[in-house]
Amino acid sequence: MKTDKSTLSRLPLQSLRHLEAVVRLGSFEAAARELSVTPGAVSQQIRRLEDRLEVALFQRLGNRSKANHIAVELAKALQAAFLMIEEAIETNIGHKERSSVQIHLYQTWANRWLIPRIETFAQSHPDISVEFETGVVLPQSDYDLALSMSLEIPSDTEKSPLFTPHLCPVCTPAMADRIQTAEDILSLPRIASSNRLDDWGTWLKAANLSSDERKPIMVFPNSTLVYEAALSGAGVAIAQLELVLADLESGRLVRPSSIVTNHIHPINLVRRTGFRVSPAIAQFTDWLTKEATVLRDRTEAYLRQSHSDLK
Repeated sequence: MKTDKSTLSRLPLQSLRHLEAVVRLGSFEAAARELSVTPGAVSQQIRRLEDRLEVALFQRLGNRSKANHIAVELAKALQAAFLMIEEAIETNIGHKERSSVQIHLYQTWANRWLIPRIETFAQSHPDISVEFETGVVLPQSDYDLALSMSLEIPSDTEKSPLFTPHLCPVCTPAMADRIQTAEDILSLPRIASSNRLDDWGTWLKAANLSSDERKPIMVFPNSTLVYEAALSGAGVAIAQLELVLADLESGRLVRPSSIVTNHIHPINLVRRTGFRVSPAIAQFTDWLTKEATVLRDRTEAYLRQSHSDLK
C-alpha cells in the first residue's frame, strides 16, 4: 500500500468516516443508518478508498463483506483520530459544547418511571435537553444512552446493570376479593404484554403453579396498556413491581399473592463507546444512576413493609 504524501493528501475524509463506521458497527447497513445514507453509498465510498489506497479492505463473499486486518487497523486509528478532532473542537470552541442527551428506552419505563422524575433533572440542569426515543429493539445508532434488558447489544456499546426488576401479579382491590389462594388467579383473566409473555411463566414457576393451566389471556402490545387494563379491573396483570409501585402504595392496585420473584434479566444502562462522553451525558448518567438507586431502595422498603392477605 502506498503511503507517500501525495497518496495521503488524496484520501477523501468522507470515505475514511465511512470505513470507520462500517468496521465499528459491523455492517454496511448499520453504517448507512448511522450516516443517514444508503448502503450503496457506503459501498461506493469504500470502493473509492480502496482505489486510492490500491489495496482491498474487505473480503467479499457474494453479498457479504468482511473487513480484513488492514481495514480493522485503519479503523482503530481513525476512531482515535476522530476522537482527537472532536476533543480539540470542544476544547477550543467551548461555547459549542454539546448540551443534549439522546436516550432510548422501553415505552413503559419512560411513561411510568423516567418521565415522572425528569422534572428534577430539568430543574438542576436547565441547559441540557433530553431527547427520548422508545422501542423494544435497541437501535444501532442515534442514541447516547439506553435502558435495556436485552442480552444482545451492539458491538460498539457497553452495559452496566442498574437493578433487577421484581415480578408479581397485580389487580384492583375488588378483583383481589375474588382471590382466596394463589391458585384462584388461574381462574381469572390474566393480562400480559406481547413483548413479555414469559413473565407469567416465570412467576407461576416461582409460585409452584402449573403454567399449563392456561386460561384466556388478554394480550396487549405493551406493558403500559397492560397496567391500564389492570387498573380498569379487567383482570390480573403480571407486573414489574417497580413500574406499578406508586399504584401499590396508593392502593389503586394490590398484590393478590405474597409471592414475588426476580426477573431473569436485569435492566441495564447501555452506553455507546468510541465517542467522548460529553458533560451533559455524564451528568445525565449520574442522575439516572442515583434515581435507579432510589427506586431500588424504595422497592425494597415496600416489600419489607407490605403484607398480603395470601400467604
